[in-house]
Amino acid sequence: MAVNLNLQTSECRETRLGSITGYHGTLKDMARQGCEGCLKNSKRDFSTGCSCSHSHCLDQLAGLEGAVIIDHSPVGCSAGLCGYNRSLSSSFYESKNADQKRNLKIFSTNIKEQDTVFGASEKLRSTIQFAYDRHHPKHMYVVSSCVSAIIGEDACSVAEEMSEELGVPIGYASSEGINSKIWASGFDAYCHAVSKALLKEPSEKKDIVTYVGFYPKGRDHIEWMFERFGFKMLFLTGGSNLDDFAKASESKAVFGQCGAQSSYLCGALEQRFGVKYFQSHLPYGGIGVERFLREFGAYFGKEDIAEEIIKEEKENYAFRLAKVKKKLQGKKVFIALGASFAYEYTRMCKELGMEVVHTVAYHYDPHLDNETPDKVAAASDVYELDQDVPTSVNDGQNMETMITLKHNLPDIVISRAHRASVWAIKQGITAMEVRIGLPMVGYRGLVEFGELVIKTLANTNFEKKFGARYIAPFTKAYLESEPFSFIKEAQNG
Repeated sequence: MAVNLNLQTSECRETRLGSITGYHGTLKDMARQGCEGCLKNSKRDFSTGCSCSHSHCLDQLAGLEGAVIIDHSPVGCSAGLCGYNRSLSSSFYESKNADQKRNLKIFSTNIKEQDTVFGASEKLRSTIQFAYDRHHPKHMYVVSSCVSAIIGEDACSVAEEMSEELGVPIGYASSEGINSKIWASGFDAYCHAVSKALLKEPSEKKDIVTYVGFYPKGRDHIEWMFERFGFKMLFLTGGSNLDDFAKASESKAVFGQCGAQSSYLCGALEQRFGVKYFQSHLPYGGIGVERFLREFGAYFGKEDIAEEIIKEEKENYAFRLAKVKKKLQGKKVFIALGASFAYEYTRMCKELGMEVVHTVAYHYDPHLDNETPDKVAAASDVYELDQDVPTSVNDGQNMETMITLKHNLPDIVISRAHRASVWAIKQGITAMEVRIGLPMVGYRGLVEFGELVIKTLANTNFEKKFGARYIAPFTKAYLESEPFSFIKEAQNG
């Protein structure tokens, strides 16, 4: 489980963490198997298309201030990144570093058929030179793809040679989609590249807490809490720059938005520089923030401050929370989200009095990237809160999610990305795309989420009419099949 930055590439999650993409059963059973080291992956007879780790590596790197990316791939691997331009606005990142007018700077080497025969190293070299001459960036990254890996391109050596020649850091990120079925492995490739290229030895340790995530949006939910402890926050997110990464090793603590996106970089900071990685309790919802603050306060000997903040948070939102609970009591919810957030929202929905009929996670990590026995957040909920819920794991298998949804018929579906909400609405079920990360923090995050659910359920007319008129393009046999009939017996690997 240790991060090995001596390697050219990050190991895939299946090998490094024992992560899985196939399971159905209960959260309690899955978490306990994971903690005991006996959790096995289930494979499928039938699989639909899912997200690719390559694009997730590209979008994380492209969001960094002043970065230029060289995608060593056919041009189609880069084309899908056009939509990420919106993520570079300062309003999205809420970062003083973000330049509202800048666009993604991704150059494709446009590997073609003849390059797969004769090689494309010189093409890569010339693309790096062209990108440098055009933008004179502060840092660059070469990202490999399935095709460049299959033909055996040594892109890492080219990146190192060009870095020395041009005098700018050029990181290498190996994010071939064929190496992992888990799209979050692309986040690991990003973290591996920036950990090697940008992290520096600290001159001193300071009262800083580093947050690793997609963006610092919602920072006002939590910054005031750390200020009460006497800590400042540092954000390693989209919009962060070279100085931010250089200062990260000076931190005394680090936590991430979730294990999927943040584990590798948080683990590298802990392993290399002794920055305490808080991973077992994420500060989402009321129960989450209480456990997180108590753990943080105990580690730094400031338990009294933790209790003061908790008391203040509970009192400030007690009235609104009571109103929300009264309106949501007994509502049935179906959750389909990424690995960590699926079970964070499971806990938050239960905290609001809702009944979670099923939770789909897009993968599950039984361990994270550090060398301690600390449990992952979902397992902490099982062991500490006795939380349990029917659950399944799939890598964005929408057809499987659709049939599972059809068998549960909730009042609302909570999802984000991977289009689970689309299939809910087609069946006449109300769906809501939710926020992730810092906007979920504390009792404020819990109340605002609950109020949004109430508002969404206030008018379900569109979904009901749409579902009544929708004709599914699937056979009757498929629609009547059992949700997990395509899953084979669990096996290693």
